[in-house]
Amino acid sequence: MLQLALIGLGGWGRKLVESVQGVSPDVRFSTAIVRRTDTAAQFAQKHGLKLETDIAGTLRDPAISGFVSSGPAHLHGAHGLQVLEAGKHLLAIKPLTLTASEGRAMLSAAGQRNSILALGYNRCFYPNVIEMRRRIRAGDLGELVHAEGDFCVDRYRAIKPGAWKGDPARQPAGALADHMLYLTIDTLGPIAEVHALGFRHHSENELADTTAVMLRTQNRQSALLTAIGVTPDYYRFQIFGTGGWIELRDDAHFAFQPLKGERETLVFPSIDAERAEVEAFAAAIAGKQPFPVPAADAAHSAAVIEAMGRSALESRPVLVDQV
Repeated sequence: MLQLALIGLGGWGRKLVESVQGVSPDVRFSTAIVRRTDTAAQFAQKHGLKLETDIAGTLRDPAISGFVSSGPAHLHGAHGLQVLEAGKHLLAIKPLTLTASEGRAMLSAAGQRNSILALGYNRCFYPNVIEMRRRIRAGDLGELVHAEGDFCVDRYRAIKPGAWKGDPARQPAGALADHMLYLTIDTLGPIAEVHALGFRHHSENELADTTAVMLRTQNRQSALLTAIGVTPDYYRFQIFGTGGWIELRDDAHFAFQPLKGERETLVFPSIDAERAEVEAFAAAIAGKQPFPVPAADAAHSAAVIEAMGRSALESRPVLVDQV
């Protein structure tokens, strides 16, 4: 069975462990790297995890095939580079990193050492997303021309001033928009230019809790992203083509409207997307199949996130640094 190490054992890291530990026949977490072992001891004992505080020492363990970076977003770049430069495989829970330069360095390190660089984004495993990809490949939408994505949650009001998540340098305007940004890159390709408007309305911290982003792709298509951190949950992605459109809502709802004919609606059964994500990483390490998010797209997304933050701060469109 393939063994992984986890960097960071916060809420999301624990969710990843619980998704595969004792359940998956292919992969398990053997080690977790944390700042303080006392706060994680009970969870680690329950799930058979060895606790370490040193990444470098764990990198020397030949039994560990890959690392999952699940700590604070602003540390993903440094942690990821350390893993990749040691010749190990990396799954970085989104965002890959927050800057184009770090994304470029991670992509280069992975290429030089023939290591896998994977972006951990659970939505790309949802059944409605997989069906959307299938329809696009089949040509059902014709030529793709535009995409729209909304990611809205009541999350920012709970972030207190002084917390790392409340620092605009670590949570730039549009940080929540990355949930739908990855699907935009997946369907329309690389982004060339962004124009982001970010405003703070109701959060006590300094974060832009409402952001609207207009994007231009390298193929001269358009996209609109909306991210709100102080409203009830709402998740939608829609892709438009000359032959029809597809709309996704939540993790299961799917609608297809062809240019001619009746609208088709489907509701897929829910899956454990986190387990699918970790098992896909393990399958890529084993050489069974490529990870569904190309490494170049993952690195490019970091450049777009950085450009969105700059655009909102400077109140102007910003060209994306191409990785």
